[in-house]
Amino acid sequence: TARVDLFGLSPDDIGEFISDTLGKDGASEVSTLTEAVYATTLGNIFFVKQALEELVRKNALFYDVMMFTWEYNLTKVELENHLSDDVIEMVQSKIEGLQPTDVKKLIV
Repeated sequence: TARVDLFGLSPDDIGEFISDTLGKDGASEVSTLTEAVYATTLGNIFFVKQALEELVRKNALFYDVMMFTWEYNLTKVELENHLSDDVIEMVQSKIEGLQPTDVKKLIV
């Protein structure tokens, strides 16, 4: 059986994941984004996914419909300012963006 470690991935691994996710040609194209995301997630792939989603919700990471590519035009510090240091805050931010009827569906 093969074992895949999903926690504590290296910055290079996270860079490759982000590059692949955004359809870029290599990790060097997303180095600033990778540094900001890695600083927040410390290589936890599940948190990386949440961080990318948060950046999209805040329009810090966006799909350019004219160029048909994912883009960001912020510095590492600006990107980090858009990211929460706490994964719980990321999830809360995601819930707060939902319609009230959808939030009611989540209440148990």
